[in-house]
Amino acid sequence: MGPARVRQRSRWGCKNCKLRRVKCDEVKPMCRQCQAYGVSCSFSFTQTKMQPLQPVIEHVFARPSPSIGLPYWLCPIDRLMNRFQLQIAPTMSYGKRLDVYQTQVVELAQTTPFLKHAITTVTYMYQRHTTTPFRLTPDWAELYHWDRALVGFNRKLSQNPQSDDKAALLSTSMLLWLLVFCHVDASSPEEAWPLSPNLVSGPTWLRIARGKDEVWRQMPSAPRDSISAALAPVENNPIINRPAPPPAPLQGVPASFLRLFDLGTGKQSSDSEAVYHSVAVDVAWALFGDRPPLPTILRFVTFLSTMSSNFKLLLLAKDPRALLLLACWYGKIRGLGVWWMTPRTVLEGESICRYLEQGYPENPDLQKMAAFLRAL
Repeated sequence: MGPARVRQRSRWGCKNCKLRRVKCDEVKPMCRQCQAYGVSCSFSFTQTKMQPLQPVIEHVFARPSPSIGLPYWLCPIDRLMNRFQLQIAPTMSYGKRLDVYQTQVVELAQTTPFLKHAITTVTYMYQRHTTTPFRLTPDWAELYHWDRALVGFNRKLSQNPQSDDKAALLSTSMLLWLLVFCHVDASSPEEAWPLSPNLVSGPTWLRIARGKDEVWRQMPSAPRDSISAALAPVENNPIINRPAPPPAPLQGVPASFLRLFDLGTGKQSSDSEAVYHSVAVDVAWALFGDRPPLPTILRFVTFLSTMSSNFKLLLLAKDPRALLLLACWYGKIRGLGVWWMTPRTVLEGESICRYLEQGYPENPDLQKMAAFLRAL
């Protein structure tokens, strides 16, 4: 057996190749690695992140023309990672958190197999949900990478992880939750929660909604860990500007909604009603106020990630008013076209409406709100 082959490194290569840990051919003004990967090429040592080529999406993924004469092709996983950076990450976050997903998380995935499997799974799922005709069932490649992400993630958690592992675990937990929320194992409202008799313990996304918080609490952050700082839970995250909830815009809110949640009376909520009140105010703000899409989506994500344990228990118990509030959020979000939110908000939202109509025919306010949501 011959001696191990020594990998030669480019001494004067571009910054992007160094970030990706690949050999640069040092061709200026654009090396062939960057040209194939779809990012701008920079030999400046002040550059800290990769920038997409302009114009972006369509040209990035076009096959190189014969005149380019590339001596190699990128592996399929690299193309999927590239797609995650440029197309999928912007549907998950914004601002500094988006920058972290597009650069540092992707760079960390190059040395963290379970995180790379998670990103690959998200990309396969994105392709499945945005390709016509839509396929309900994942193919073997998507299932394989999902399994490898779960196995690696759980193995790392069980092996006394250190502070340096926190960034990878937080990133992966976020991606795994997104996968669970997006994947609805149902083709009709009757097969979805809460109507389905096979989901007595509630939907998986709800049971694991605060999983990232557990990772955060159990592990200290490494010094200068910008990924953990950006992906911290809302209550521990200075990057997320979380203003106090605005007062409910009572103009235009159906009287049935006001009666169900005792809004607009000026009375202080009792302890038993307080668990509904803050959620109802947010729903009124989102559903009946004239608000732009981005703040609405961010408020919905905040609702999912900061849901109180008491409200979660009400949902798991199929409490009708808690279900209605969730269905109100779904009714607003389903029309905004976010690929990983739409399948569940459509199927589960309709399942909740039918559950309320069939289970509470004697409550006219619930019946009116179910009809209102269906007409959105």
